[in-house]
Amino acid sequence: MLYELRHYDVRSDRGLDFLNRRFADHTLRIWDRLGIEPVGFWTVFVGASSPRLTYVLAWDDLAQRQERWGVFEADPEWRQVRAESDVRFGGNPVHGITGTILQPVPFITTPRRDNQPGRLAGGVFELRTYAFDDSARLRQTVQWFETAKPLLDKHRMHVMGMWTTYIGVTPRLTYMLVFENLADRERAWAAYHTDPAWPSVEDGLYPDGQPLIAGVESCLMRGTEFSGWR
Repeated sequence: MLYELRHYDVRSDRGLDFLNRRFADHTLRIWDRLGIEPVGFWTVFVGASSPRLTYVLAWDDLAQRQERWGVFEADPEWRQVRAESDVRFGGNPVHGITGTILQPVPFITTPRRDNQPGRLAGGVFELRTYAFDDSARLRQTVQWFETAKPLLDKHRMHVMGMWTTYIGVTPRLTYMLVFENLADRERAWAAYHTDPAWPSVEDGLYPDGQPLIAGVESCLMRGTEFSGWR
């Protein structure tokens, strides 16, 4: 199983609303007909320089992705929808697209379209990406997270997905946390870092006196109405 993380950077808030409506009214129905499975859609409200729609797709393998994306891009209904919507908007509302193919870590189960837990249907989602100087430090950090996960669970910091980069800028680790709201996020992070167990857990991030993680990117998101996550 592979996952595809895609970011659409949009020219304006109006463009983001327009893009969301196109997904809700047309794209999701076409994807369902063609067997393309979205995991969820989110809009970024902290951490992006322009309005952004982020979504995750689930694939069995790269061959399935290549075949179904090709069919989608050539689909007559989709080509008509895209052309007509660009005319209505006055051009393409999206000014940049980035995508990464991800593989899940073995100890985190990512929800699929048909088994999304109700507790994840709202709130605040935090998408975090860690950069590493080499693949060895990435592997060490994945192992560290497996030992640190009970502390995350203790403070209700639900990890809905954790992946390493399969195709894209590597080595990277990406994961998504779910909180009830912003206040719950602040409470959880504060409790996590002040927990008496944290110093010993944190030691694992500095096995040779140097940090495993070279850089961190983070953004806060909310689920869209049409994806089942709100």
